[in-house]
Amino acid sequence: MFLKIVCAVLWVVATALGDESGETELRASINKNYDKEALPGTNVTVEIITFKILSFEVHEDAHTMEVHSWTGYSWRDQRLQWKPEDYGGVSRLGMDPSEVWRPDLAIYNGVANEHMPESNLPLVLMPDGKIIHIPSLNLKFYCLMDLTYWPHDAHECEIKFGSWVHHGHLINLDANSTKLEVNLNTRTLASGKNITKSEWKISDLVIRRESIVYECCPEPYVSITISLLTTRDAPAYAWVIKTPVICMSFLTLVVFLLPPAAGEKVVFGGLCLVLSVLFLDYSANIIGHAPSHTPLIIQLVCQQMVLVMISVVLSAVVMRVARGPHSSGLPTFLKRPVLLLGSCLCLGNYRQIVLKNSDSFASSRKPDEVELGEDGSSETRRRESGDACEWLLLAAVVDRLALLLYAAVCVISLIRFSSVL
Repeated sequence: MFLKIVCAVLWVVATALGDESGETELRASINKNYDKEALPGTNVTVEIITFKILSFEVHEDAHTMEVHSWTGYSWRDQRLQWKPEDYGGVSRLGMDPSEVWRPDLAIYNGVANEHMPESNLPLVLMPDGKIIHIPSLNLKFYCLMDLTYWPHDAHECEIKFGSWVHHGHLINLDANSTKLEVNLNTRTLASGKNITKSEWKISDLVIRRESIVYECCPEPYVSITISLLTTRDAPAYAWVIKTPVICMSFLTLVVFLLPPAAGEKVVFGGLCLVLSVLFLDYSANIIGHAPSHTPLIIQLVCQQMVLVMISVVLSAVVMRVARGPHSSGLPTFLKRPVLLLGSCLCLGNYRQIVLKNSDSFASSRKPDEVELGEDGSSETRRRESGDACEWLLLAAVVDRLALLLYAAVCVISLIRFSSVL
């Protein structure tokens, strides 16, 4: 029994030493007279075998996108073939990428100086000369973003890469069997809700091969384009962006609900104007780098700010009409329409005050032959009070018409911009 155990141990040690010796001999044989700068053949086919996204970031301010992925590709190098039985049964060999020829792939729309980042992860060499390399890369590239529908925006970004020097007759790219995957870091809570560190999600991922013949050269130039459709998925924006905008739209209605002679109308309108400016300042940090277009929600807030400014000016005019001294009452041609509108606009209290003062003044008038005595001053005061009530009614009518007009404009604006609310 002991003899069998000793034989088994010796056999394992011998096999290990044989494999190590065979791998060392194989590496020496491969590296002998091997030129890693020369092409493996006249027509090398580089096959994109996998593209797996692990994480990504979208930078709206710089119009760039950064993707952390496993980008796997393979090709054949006939100079690196061997027979496993000649080298102790070595069936695959891990090698440093700097020791063998690699295709000069580069990202055409890359941001960094090194358009295709270098990776020191080893590649796998097969006996038939097939090389498989699946490096972990951070790909940073340009992506022009349309923020019109911010914060419900979606962007279609593309990673385009190919050989930087060689045309399609020397290095051909194939993406027919590419396996596309998205494996983002998510966490499922006890409630069943998924959370992630990113406010974006990838809705679609497509890869395609393109071959273009330029006017300068008769040979085709082959490239691979990976399209990513990214959609913003940030429910928090419903609370920090959309809800304040809707609230500010309806908050200005309070300006017209206050009494016509109240000085608080101008103060409250100015407060609404300040809130709109603060919101524009906050959002400018996010969408300030989109000079060619304006997000709809910013258009809504700017329109709201203009309406608030108009309401402040109108409130000042209404307050001046309601408070200011008037030497006479409303003109006859204006008094009757104002009384009619007062009843239609639910301003019955103001209308009754005007009618009551008019009736009281008419009943208290003395015959012409009676000279004015000590009662003349009270009559004058009564007349001035009646005139002030008429102007107050006019101010209330203008205020109520402005309220209805603003409410209509506000509702129409919210319907118009409903795509971002």
